[in-house]
Amino acid sequence: MNILLILLLPIISIIGVSLLRKNSLLVKYLPISINILSLILLLGFITNEQLLINNSFDSLNINLYTLIEAFNINMSFEITRMSILLLTLAHLTILTAFFSTIKISERLLELNILISLISIGIYGLIISNNLFVFFLFYEIAAIPIFLMISNWGYNLKREISGPFKKILTSFGVGSKKYASYKITIYLFIASILIFFGLAMIAVNIGSFEISIITKNLDNSILTSPLVFLMLIIGFGCHSALWPFHTWAPDGHGSAPTAGSIIFAGVLMKIGLIGFIKIIIPLMPQMVIEYRDLIIILASINVLYGALTAMRQDDLKYMAAYASLSHIGYIFIALMTSNSTGINGGLIQIVSHGLIICLLFFCVGSIHKLKGTRSIKELSSMLDNSPILSYFFIFTAFASIGFPLTSGFIAEFLIINGIHEFSSNSAYRLLLLFVPIIGIFFTTIYMFRAVKNCCFRYNENGKSIIDFSKHEIVICLILVTVILIIGVFPTLIQDLLGNSYERLLLK
Repeated sequence: MNILLILLLPIISIIGVSLLRKNSLLVKYLPISINILSLILLLGFITNEQLLINNSFDSLNINLYTLIEAFNINMSFEITRMSILLLTLAHLTILTAFFSTIKISERLLELNILISLISIGIYGLIISNNLFVFFLFYEIAAIPIFLMISNWGYNLKREISGPFKKILTSFGVGSKKYASYKITIYLFIASILIFFGLAMIAVNIGSFEISIITKNLDNSILTSPLVFLMLIIGFGCHSALWPFHTWAPDGHGSAPTAGSIIFAGVLMKIGLIGFIKIIIPLMPQMVIEYRDLIIILASINVLYGALTAMRQDDLKYMAAYASLSHIGYIFIALMTSNSTGINGGLIQIVSHGLIICLLFFCVGSIHKLKGTRSIKELSSMLDNSPILSYFFIFTAFASIGFPLTSGFIAEFLIINGIHEFSSNSAYRLLLLFVPIIGIFFTTIYMFRAVKNCCFRYNENGKSIIDFSKHEIVICLILVTVILIIGVFPTLIQDLLGNSYERLLLK
């Protein structure tokens, strides 16, 4: 039961900062302290259950109370090894977001409350064992996005061309208003599809409990193309699977740094969690039938994201399209249906979350210190912002999967999983081409950004403005975890154990 305190602690944080709103230090640091306490609680659970050395732990089921008895809707939760891994990523992402708000003076209280609300939603949907409760927490996580972008976002100048130039100009493309409405409409439509898809499954089987549905996989509703299509589109939107991805770059570009960190680090994982918790284990026959289609869409994600990132001058848009590309790796890995690929995909979820958090944190700091995110306008960062440059360069190397970083082990396992996936040598070679060329393009745009922003010399850029102590602390935490996973990948594999077996389709 103690593990459920992670859902209660953010509420305490919200109440605390609301009551003590006149104390600016508490508004800044109380949410951070509460989040660290929640993370310690999570690490304590890992230690107490000996998850890294004891393979006997399977899951912990908690049923608090019944919400609606007639539909078997219960406030029930399931703690698994996989959910512990995802919760750890979520905590580190939320912690990074809180650190990014420390220097914000405008409505900091309200921003930290929104981040705390999102954290409750994320934690709840990760451990939920009831489809209704999953959707409930899902909405708690998604709704604050609109307020975050519309109040703390940026208005950007975007070049618009093509046959729809007048229409797009009238919509105010590049403004925070446009981005906030676009992301809200996209995710609202996705939410409707997910809700009806989950409701059709639950009503036909007679229960919203995932554990009960798992025992009725022969039910015809779980092989319904309509239900499968609704869930694929719904969860695909949230994970920015092509072609349902266009909200992500605009959302990232206009969002405040905390928003970008949360979007890329954990909110884009909502769709992936939907695949991991619902689509793959509950609809295995449909996944097998449409697996090649999902792989094609994910491959487009990898190549389109990388190629588009190469053309960006705005660092934040570059990072946004890079994120789209790396999400594609995860989908391909999940579709390989072998332990090597699944392991690689799950490690990539964590790796991508950590690396993109660090990247967006650095980009946000660059914008704050330099007043621009343009690669063309930035230069001499190694001279005038050396510490920031070191972290930015590290992030670039981690993004391309440099050895001893988490990105390397994730991509290595994914490529090996792809090699084991198909007996058709031509298909296997074609599929192997996708991540390899994706890594090649990632290297080009990341090194281009590093070369122009950090190494290009400018005689007028000698005044030193650099990271503050608290910014160095959070970056060091992220770098340390990225390196630990890269050097000791068995830590994640030991933590996962055999919890991913339900994702192995035959």
